[in-house]
Amino acid sequence: MSMLEADAPAARDAWKPLVVCPDGEMSLQIRATLTEMGVEFCHLPEYPHAGNMSVLAQPGCNICFIDVASDQELALLLIAEASADVPVVALNSRNDADLILRCLRRGAREFLAQPTPEQTAGVLQRLVRERPNTAHRKPSKAYCVMPGKAGCGASTLAVSLAFELKRGGAASVLLVDADHLESSIAFLLKLKRGFHLGDAVHDWRQMDLDVWNRLVVPCHGLAVLPGPEDPTSPTEIDHAAALGLFGFWREHYEAIVVDAPCVHSAGSEFAPVSDEVLLVTTNELAALHATRRSIECLERHGVDRTRLKLIVNRYTPATGLKPDEVQTAMKLAPYALLENDYKVVQAAVLEGTPVAPVSHFGHSVRELAERLTGKEKAPVKRSSLFGLLPRRA
Repeated sequence: MSMLEADAPAARDAWKPLVVCPDGEMSLQIRATLTEMGVEFCHLPEYPHAGNMSVLAQPGCNICFIDVASDQELALLLIAEASADVPVVALNSRNDADLILRCLRRGAREFLAQPTPEQTAGVLQRLVRERPNTAHRKPSKAYCVMPGKAGCGASTLAVSLAFELKRGGAASVLLVDADHLESSIAFLLKLKRGFHLGDAVHDWRQMDLDVWNRLVVPCHGLAVLPGPEDPTSPTEIDHAAALGLFGFWREHYEAIVVDAPCVHSAGSEFAPVSDEVLLVTTNELAALHATRRSIECLERHGVDRTRLKLIVNRYTPATGLKPDEVQTAMKLAPYALLENDYKVVQAAVLEGTPVAPVSHFGHSVRELAERLTGKEKAPVKRSSLFGLLPRRA
């Protein structure tokens, strides 16, 4: 018995493909092949809209075959999106070396030109053998930190959250400055600017590690992509570029933190493609009014409330609204309250260093990071012995 024949049952049982193939002839070939092999599959005769590859989860599919001939650009976006969750096999009857390279850069694991039973079985078997090596890779998580109103401290939080995620065990963390006007990250960390987000957007279709490593700046264990030095040259980012860059970033970083501008500004396009949107406000009335309007705009742009995390920064109980009043006003409960620690934060800005993790603000950010990553510690229960002690008046 050949190795191909010996591995065939494992490959057949391991995978349930989703076939996304508008090309009629290719669709017939791949479906006939999978049927002949006895592989259960689902079929989409049209491309789903970019940002809607969640269809993968509905039928329980764990691998995706995508036709890249019918619409190359849309197919590449779908590859970038789907490859964050499952292995992707690109389908194209033409042996186009440039297209193959672009598919691989976007995250495709295999390229299939002739979907015969033998070639398809070979692809599935190779992916089965690779599975043990990839099963332990943690899924990437992307956080978009956005101000509900300018001046609420979103950039400071983005920097501190990125460092806290790294301290909390993330193997690789990327911090992106998407606010071309404020461009605060380089200022806060005293970084010497070279390339910036605009350069990444310009080259996103041809992005690879060689290009990427020239763009980012290493800083205290993070990879940082600064904003532009010139505030008069905004970076135009459309949904395709945001999705394409996220596909590349998710391949190489366990955690991604984007410091985004206010809604409707260039750079806010990263919010709809992030896993979580941390909307930063204070408990002052003017800030809450602007933040409520920002929530409405985000919802119109496809960010539902399950992904919105309301962060109340510089919280002081003696001033402004209390948490329950904030919830009533915003119709959204505060996800975290970050303590007002003005002197410590300003000292970190002057030194160009992360906020000290032992400070009140640093402690608040650590609790936020633990909650976001599911590492939140359960409250310690008092033993019955403590109940016998007299309480302080």
